[in-house]
Amino acid sequence: MKKILLFFAFVLVGVALSAQSNPKPDLSVFPNPTTEYISVQDKNDAVGFLSVFNLVGKKVKEFEFVKGEQYYVADLPKGMYLVQILDRSKRNLTTQKLEKR
Repeated sequence: MKKILLFFAFVLVGVALSAQSNPKPDLSVFPNPTTEYISVQDKNDAVGFLSVFNLVGKKVKEFEFVKGEQYYVADLPKGMYLVQILDRSKRNLTTQKLEKR
């Protein structure tokens, strides 16, 4: 019984340490709501790509991320969108809701 408890303790410590060493990047899409352009604040230089989806799930825009650049969305109809922020390997970092006015 002691071995099992000790094993679970090591597993919990390992999970806690891995969560601390690999924090979620601090990312935000702004301005929100928007009319013409969006930007992404990326404090950890983790972003590689942006994908914009309508609420039906259709990809309507895709951008390769360049720090400090603005991305044109004025040609999209007014409504709600999902902005998927991807790393350089195209793995999802986060998805944020965006209102286009």
